[in-house]
Order: sequence, then C-alpha cells, then structure tokens
Amino acid sequence: MWRRRIIEKMKEKGRKEKMDLEREYFTYFSEFFENVKEQFRKSVGLKEVDELSSGELAFRDAISSLPCPVSIIRLKIDITKHEKAKNNVYHLITYDFSNFGESSIKYYGEVDLDEIEKYRELLEDFNIDKQKIEWLRDFKTLGYGDPDQWYWVWIIPYDILENAEEYVRDFLYHPTNSFLMIFENKILQKFERKIDYNSKYGLKNDPVLPLSELLKKDKRFSSSVKVDKSGRVREKTIEDLQKSICGIQLIPNVPEEVKKVFNGAKRLRIFGYFEYYFFTISEHYAYLALESALRNRYNEIYGKPKNHISLYKVIQKLVKKGIIPKGETKAYDYGRYFRNVLSHLTEPSIMLPSSVTLERVAYQINQIYDRGNEEIKN
Repeated sequence: MWRRRIIEKMKEKGRKEKMDLEREYFTYFSEFFENVKEQFRKSVGLKEVDELSSGELAFRDAISSLPCPVSIIRLKIDITKHEKAKNNVYHLITYDFSNFGESSIKYYGEVDLDEIEKYRELLEDFNIDKQKIEWLRDFKTLGYGDPDQWYWVWIIPYDILENAEEYVRDFLYHPTNSFLMIFENKILQKFERKIDYNSKYGLKNDPVLPLSELLKKDKRFSSSVKVDKSGRVREKTIEDLQKSICGIQLIPNVPEEVKKVFNGAKRLRIFGYFEYYFFTISEHYAYLALESALRNRYNEIYGKPKNHISLYKVIQKLVKKGIIPKGETKAYDYGRYFRNVLSHLTEPSIMLPSSVTLERVAYQINQIYDRGNEEIKN
C-alpha cells in the first residue's frame, strides 16, 4: 500500500511537471512566432510590396500566416555517455504548416535518449524508426521528413527555452535546416501570387504517356541510315549510336566535375534516338564540358578569380602558359563561339546525330589536362 502511494505521488509529480512545462512551451511559442515575424520584417526592410519579388512576397505571407500547431519532445542526453552531443538537452519539434493560423502545443514530455525505444506513441507520431534512432545518437542529423508534404522533424541541438534568439534565427535562416529553405517549394506553391496562365489561355496538360510510347524511336531519326560492306542500306539503331561514342573517353587527370558534364552530353546523344532535339542539347553540353575544363584548369594554375573572367581571357591565359598550343587557339575559340550560340537562343538549332563534336571536345579536354604539358611556362 505504502509503495503504491509513493508510485502514485511520483506519477502525479511527473504529470504536474509535464503540465508546467507544457504551459511554459505554450507561452514560449506565442512569443516565438511574434519574434519570427519581427526578425523577418527587419530582414526584408522597409520595401514596398511592388519592390518585392513574387518569391519574397510568398515568404512574407507564409511568415505572416504563423502561428501553427507545434509538437515537442524534450530530449534528455547523458553527455558522459554521448561525447558527440553538444548539450544535455536537445529538442525534437514538428510544425503543422497545413494549419497556418492555428495555435496549439502538444508536449510529449522529457524523454531520455537511451530509453526512447520505450515510447510507442512518440515513435509513431514523430516517425522514429531504428534508423532514425541511430541518427539521433550519431548527433549529426539536423532533421528528417518530407518537405513535399509539410512534414519535417527538426532536431535542435540545444535547449530552446534558454536560447530563444538563436532558435528564431535558426528557424528562419539556418543554411541547411530553416523553414524557408526546407519548405521553399511548398511555400511558393501555397503563397506565391502567380497568374494561372493555363486557365487564362485554356491550355491543356501534356498527355501522360506509358513507357512504351516514351521509348518509341523519333521519326526524324529514321532518316539516319548505315551502309554495310555489301552495300545494303539500313536504319541506324540505338546500339549504333552507342558504338559510335563508346570509345570517346576522358583521361584520368580530368576532374570529376568536368567528366559529369561530358558524360551527360554522351548520354543525351544516345537518347536522341527517342527525342531528336537531344542531339542539339548534347552539343550544348559538350561545349559546356569544355568550358568547365578550361575554367577548372585556369583555377588550378592561377587560383579561383574573385571576379568573373571571360572565357576568351581564360583561353588566352592557358595559351600563354603552354597548356593550349598556340596554333590551337582558334579551335578553342570556335568552341567558345558555339557555346554562346547554343546558350543565347532566339530560335533553336537542330543538330545532326554526329559524334564529331564529342570527339573534338574530348580531345581538347584531354589536351589541357595531359600531364605531358606539365612543364608550364613561368
């Protein structure tokens, strides 16, 4: 009997402490949302409505629509066991942004990180599984969720009750974990004041095609033929496209950043089989890969410039250093010219399914990264 009374008193004390903290969090978030609005107003300044972009207006309207329902877990951490922890109190917080304007707080209480598996309701409501428990105990993850569904669990590595100003700044402007950053697309969808041109002009959606339709050969590609040794003419296949470029390779010295762009150009050329215009986009990406190679090589030698430098000057500098042979200057300038032509369009060009550009660009990229010209002129 005595033991039962003691247990009941402890439970009652726990309930009272939880209620006291719930009231404290309710007061805290009433002030928090007002401070968020004030901080955002200061950052925007005294701009008139017509001075703000549609995106800035959307962010302003989203912030003005706060508060919203909040769910909170106060996470207690034994820092003698968890050396990676920054503090002995963390917070798990979710905001229900599907209900802007509604003010409510659901406080789940204080939970020991080492006992978190015991709380079934908490695990379900905060979508915590074994993997996320590992994330929590690794102390690197700042949050998790689905930004396309207004769902995100913020993992705050400090006691928000004692660091109110810091949390306002983090909520608005944390570089990787802020409300404005995580939900940028959702905010624009909900609040951006845009004209619905589809409705205004009665535009219809593109048809959603099955895979079999998407992967049909473009009719324009049927004009591409191949003549075999016996003189027979046949249409080129997608295998022919792949064979024509499979030997076009970049040397190991070429940076991964350049290779990614160049390999994108190769893939686009193959998929021109299904969409003929991809041959043009492939050419554009090939010249962008060349630009990437030129600028990366320039940065290796001269350091990254503080201000933008034209591609023409980059080429001239690399010629001066002996990276580009003097006699090849016009060939590199030719690539610069076509990059501009394909980047600044008034009407689209239609390129033929030729591998010549990829071959030439690959050779130029390899040339500027060939360590045979390692003896750079001083």
